[in-house]
Amino acid sequence: MTPRPFYRSRLFWLGLPGLVFLLWGWWISMGNISSIQVGAGMGWGICQSAGDVIAIFGGPERWPDLSRFSGGHEPMSVENARSWKEALADHREDPPTYRHVIVPYFAMVLAYLAAWLLTLALWQRRKSRLLKLHAEL
Repeated sequence: MTPRPFYRSRLFWLGLPGLVFLLWGWWISMGNISSIQVGAGMGWGICQSAGDVIAIFGGPERWPDLSRFSGGHEPMSVENARSWKEALADHREDPPTYRHVIVPYFAMVLAYLAAWLLTLALWQRRKSRLLKLHAEL
């Protein structure tokens, strides 16, 4: 008995929507800025723009005021997004509790692909060993 091809696995089809969602988010982030913020001023938030995901957390209050929730989706040129990202990277006047993380979108896609394909390969290997063991009996 031979194992089924990888594209016949449920694990393959369950992982495909996640990849499509990440690729769609990457495409949308190129000409827009989408954001969600909790708290006033420098509260907690996450946004995507110019192919990057930016997480901002830990403003002066350290814990966000959940009653202040805002979000947005606006067009933004790549030049404006670059200048905004440069201003975010140069944060000398911010409070010491303020932190941000910039993750390139392609890194998120590659990490998802690596985890998904590794899990799929391990699952296929397990199924192959079980089929061999069953055939020997």
